[in-house]
Amino acid sequence: MKHIRLFLLLLGLFAPATSWPQPAYTQPEVDVLHYQFSLTLSDSSNQIQGEVTIRFNRQPQRDSVWFDLVGRSADTSRYGMRVKAVRLGENQSVPFTHRSNRVFVSLPKTNSGQQEITISYEGVPAKGLIISRNKFGERTFFGDNWPNNARYWLAVVDHPSDKATCAFRVTAPAHYRVIANGKLVAQQDLPDNRRLTHWHESVPIPTKVMVIGAARFAVEPVGQVDGIPVESWLFPNDSSRGVVDYRPAKDILAYFVEYIGPFPYEKLANVQSKTSFGGMENASCIFYNEKMIAGRQNLPIERVVAHEIAHQWFGDSATEADWSQIWLSEGFATYCSLLYLEHAYGRDTLNRYLNEDKGQIFRFVAQRPGSTVVQTSTRDLTALLNPNSYQKGGWVLHMLRYELGDDAFRRGIRAYYQRFRDGNARTSDFQAIMEQVAGRSLNQFFRQWLYEPAYPVVTWTWQYNPAKKAVVITAQQKPAVQGATARKPFALPLVFSFLDAAGREVFRSGRLRFSRSTQQFTIPVRQKPATIVPDPDNGVLMKISRL
Repeated sequence: MKHIRLFLLLLGLFAPATSWPQPAYTQPEVDVLHYQFSLTLSDSSNQIQGEVTIRFNRQPQRDSVWFDLVGRSADTSRYGMRVKAVRLGENQSVPFTHRSNRVFVSLPKTNSGQQEITISYEGVPAKGLIISRNKFGERTFFGDNWPNNARYWLAVVDHPSDKATCAFRVTAPAHYRVIANGKLVAQQDLPDNRRLTHWHESVPIPTKVMVIGAARFAVEPVGQVDGIPVESWLFPNDSSRGVVDYRPAKDILAYFVEYIGPFPYEKLANVQSKTSFGGMENASCIFYNEKMIAGRQNLPIERVVAHEIAHQWFGDSATEADWSQIWLSEGFATYCSLLYLEHAYGRDTLNRYLNEDKGQIFRFVAQRPGSTVVQTSTRDLTALLNPNSYQKGGWVLHMLRYELGDDAFRRGIRAYYQRFRDGNARTSDFQAIMEQVAGRSLNQFFRQWLYEPAYPVVTWTWQYNPAKKAVVITAQQKPAVQGATARKPFALPLVFSFLDAAGREVFRSGRLRFSRSTQQFTIPVRQKPATIVPDPDNGVLMKISRL
């Protein structure tokens, strides 16, 4: 695989397509509180035995509920789950049907809003739980739920808006070590060389990040941050090299705790895995592609690690309310990783990656000129893994920081996390909080960058007027941007840096509001500059060139 393509893979921009129609989410009167998963894994076959006890609230008028679970498409199908029984409470059997990849359960009328049902099932998952061999030929099991593939191996409400606590009780051959969300509760050796491992996550999380991993692992403690243990879980043959790649996690975690707020989970484990993505932000146990091992300092890998750790706050804890809001997850993780790199390696590193991201945005817009960051029309959820959600979403945050200033931007990010920790949010929620911090409306900013397509293409020229001792700058925006339909010009803050013959800055303009197709600015200066540099702080997503 070419290195450029591998780097894109590590960012999670290429993934198996999920193009089958997505069922509507139509169960607002049911709220899952907790899942207790019991799973049995075997080396003799890929069939799993599953049982999930689901505690949920329902409105008294509801006499049925449903849970997502992909069934067999035919009796002869190799893949899919078969439901064996459904029980209410301890042992009361209740009627159910398993159709259209959902388990529909009939419930007796009750005045109590909280109930528990248990669904027992078995089968071979087509996806969601990857049962395969790693690059060393060793058998492995890894959850890979994004976007809504948990339903292939777990009976759940498979939507990011219905978050719940969870526990995994996994019975597997004893030569495997099992990782899952949350805190390790117990391990128990069983007959026939088997072992039961019990993990419990006490914080509500979306199903997209509820996972297990089972493999031969070498576990390396990295340290603690505010009492949170940081660990590296690696395949033994890669452990001596991989610990170098995963070691920055401790410093990354410490930076984000300081910048954003408290870490939301009981541990942070970075896990070498068979995920189909470069990295997958499973809550408290991040899975990385098994090939992402360099054995030395590697900034692209460090950026991926920072990206996935940032997701623990944004995407896992403060979760998008629906798939159309995915930039609240991916855009935030993209920019937070750059904030960390700026902190660790300086402003030049930040600008280098911002410019790389800008190039990816430009190329994507050339292919899809009408696409926007917030999209409500797509049916193919993996199509949302694109530079609009990642790189442009990150750039929007960078421009918001440039607009508000470092202190106000950080206060807004911290307030947003505090308000939506363990909950769900929409773009309008984030906008409202940033407007509170800014003390003014940001409607134009959010509208033009998130709900309208493309980016501004700006050309400019300048002349020096010796009589007025002023530079006159004329700037233009094209009426159509990279093939998009005609739209109002962007409202942009333009800044120009004036340099002398030695390349030293002698003057810098204030922020000039550029909001028309053609606009002229007169800037008093004492003498004619040798050079003028636009946007010296790299604060605006635009393609700018001098006429």
